Amino acid sequence: MISSKHDRIRGTILGGALGDAVGLFTEFMSRREATSIYGPNPKFKLKPPVPEGFQGVHLDYHRTLFDRGDFTDDTDLSLLTLMSFLNKGGPTDAGIDALDYAQRLRNWVSYGFVPLGKLPVDIGNTIRTVANSPNYVNAPVEIAKSVWESGGKRNAANGAVMRIPIVGALLFNDEKRLYSSAINLASTTHADPRCLVSCTIMVGLIAALIRGEVHNDEDIRVIVQRGIDVLESHDTPLEKKHKDELNKLIWQDSLADLRLGDRMAMGYTYKCLASAIWALRQALELAGASKEQDLQNLGSLVYQKLITDITMAGGDSDTNAAVAGSALGAFFGHSNLHKPWLDDLRNADWLLSKADAAAYLILGEGDHYDPLSDMDTRIEAETR
Repeated sequence: MISSKHDRIRGTILGGALGDAVGLFTEFMSRREATSIYGPNPKFKLKPPVPEGFQGVHLDYHRTLFDRGDFTDDTDLSLLTLMSFLNKGGPTDAGIDALDYAQRLRNWVSYGFVPLGKLPVDIGNTIRTVANSPNYVNAPVEIAKSVWESGGKRNAANGAVMRIPIVGALLFNDEKRLYSSAINLASTTHADPRCLVSCTIMVGLIAALIRGEVHNDEDIRVIVQRGIDVLESHDTPLEKKHKDELNKLIWQDSLADLRLGDRMAMGYTYKCLASAIWALRQALELAGASKEQDLQNLGSLVYQKLITDITMAGGDSDTNAAVAGSALGAFFGHSNLHKPWLDDLRNADWLLSKADAAAYLILGEGDHYDPLSDMDTRIEAETR
């Protein structure tokens, strides 16, 4: 029997990958397009065979780039953090080693995620530009800031927040290194303070969920404010207009009001964060109001419903569902996720083994894990 914290670490990692895989069904579609293809109330099936009454993935050009039931680059880039953490035998003095991450990211852009034989498909523009810049591996933060400045300081894409929830799981019991690591890792690709505050808020939520400390909106408000406060001492603090915009978006009660499928802003970091907070608030409300005594059944149904809702909103749906899925996984735990989807998730057993390795290093629970014998985590493994 594993502990609740162990289960929530698993849930953060697997819940994110699962949301990513489901969200791919409608990535880059509008809500109208998604409804036209899948119907108004779809029941998604990740892999064939697809029974009557269920909907398999629509195989247009974009979706044929991925194996059935597989996750996308969102999870790949999260796994680079996990591989670095495992390779170091846990947190370093600085938390997560940002330079090590930058080297792994450069390798991924060139070779993909080699331990699972995955190609670098669907690379975001910001990450491609930054990671391919000369001298990136030696000065990733400086390169990322230069790219942001050369673009007029306007780019606030979701490529940092999409990969950050795992930091909340790995450092949930160490607040100081939690926030500094989130900023350091995010800054290797995204310099805009809106990207950074999205990450500090997200890791704060994940960490608190794993500790079992999030029960209502007020708990979320405290964590959001803490994430904002952390940025006050940053060399590029958050402007007031961006704070106001943040607080407006993340407290929307209607998913439709987030306009996730808006083609001109679908990759905006605040939209991704807001959809995750929306999902978490819905889960808290449904869990609190439910008379359901079987947590596994409740978690499964709620996870399925909310991830489906976010997916059907369209836009950058794999990213939105990945981050929301991590939050829901941290809340419900891996054992309470939607099992039919988990059964179809590609490489789920591998993900679970790495989540358990992390839990061993963090909690001292489960089977012994020896970082030196894990070939998957070595940087050279990413180029073999």
